[in-house]
Amino acid sequence: YARVQLPDGKLGELVDMVLDSTGHHLVYQELSWRDPLIKKVKFEDFCAAYVSYKLALGCLYWVSACENHRIADKEIRNLFFRGVMNQFETPKTLGEATRFSETLYAANADKEQSPILGALAHLFHRLGLSALSGNNEDDHAVSTAFSFMMEVSDALKIVFEDKFDMFIYTHKDFRAEQSS
Repeated sequence: YARVQLPDGKLGELVDMVLDSTGHHLVYQELSWRDPLIKKVKFEDFCAAYVSYKLALGCLYWVSACENHRIADKEIRNLFFRGVMNQFETPKTLGEATRFSETLYAANADKEQSPILGALAHLFHRLGLSALSGNNEDDHAVSTAFSFMMEVSDALKIVFEDKFDMFIYTHKDFRAEQSS
């Protein structure tokens, strides 16, 4: 494959979409309705963990979208990850970078499990929530809070894939790259 330079501005829009905090308060409210333990977590702390989670999901969704479009070029497959890493260029962002790295590691740690489940389990652990409900071993079921966050993750995936498609279809060199 020939090297393709993609417009940073367009990639930045995709990263910004993942970073967008518009719905964070609504997610926090719904999560607190489903699991009152989240109320022990300050909203700012929730947002810090949730943004790291969303960034890790963006990286996972980008790679998945590349696979769906049969894009094998390693540089293109890592493009979103590099865009995220560009967000952490100052010493002030060390905490954010660490949370993101931990979440991405958790997503990829268990090859037998879905990366999204790994990242979500990590988020729940960080927030002090349980993915399971019930008091005894025989009574365990997936918590409604965990199910809700899976739905939120699926919604993010749908929007991300749509933006990814718009991104690659509006860049002529990128389309040529994929068909080579």
